[in-house]
Amino acid sequence: MIGICMRSKEGFMFNNKLIDWGLHYNPKIVKDNNIIGYHAPILDLDKKESIPILKNIIKEIRGKSYLTIHLHNGKNREIDKEALIENLSIVNEFAQENSIKLCIENLRQGFSSNPNNIIEIADEINCFITFDIGHIPYDKRVEFLEICSDRIYNSHVYEIEKDGRHLPPKNLNNLKPILDRLLDVKCEMFLIELMEIKEILATERMLRDYLEKYW
Repeated sequence: MIGICMRSKEGFMFNNKLIDWGLHYNPKIVKDNNIIGYHAPILDLDKKESIPILKNIIKEIRGKSYLTIHLHNGKNREIDKEALIENLSIVNEFAQENSIKLCIENLRQGFSSNPNNIIEIADEINCFITFDIGHIPYDKRVEFLEICSDRIYNSHVYEIEKDGRHLPPKNLNNLKPILDRLLDVKCEMFLIELMEIKEILATERMLRDYLEKYW
């Protein structure tokens, strides 16, 4: 399955494509039929005030597949791990009651850039992982995946993040090793996370050609 991540303050849709709606860009909860899941706004989840915010989102998106979350705002502040686990356990239980898969995303910096932290939290609260390829250096991607592979539900696909921007691939030479391994661990949801329409469509064509060899 190939989907497109909506990452625009104005919001955009493709009528004939599956969409991951980014509430961290556009907070309006759109419920079009081709939206398969959502990305939550950026919260510090070791703070109790994050719990009702996420619960309200989960109530609103019932009937969709998943909600991807950041554990923190991506900066290198210290995390209260005990509070984080306590809060996420409450949120994940509520998500399960509403048939929503809660997915933790790995980040480029801070606590969530460490695969051991990601898998520890996911195992502790029994949730899933969104594997963001571009948040990981090229030479660390397969190792990161091996640590987290049992929990991966979907993946964010683009070349790499640089200076705060998601870069599109010119070809799949750098992505193919990690795409191969994602397929090996039965990850079958690939979400293209780019901001420019031309870049999205070009990457989609490359990804579709690649996946047709497997599917």
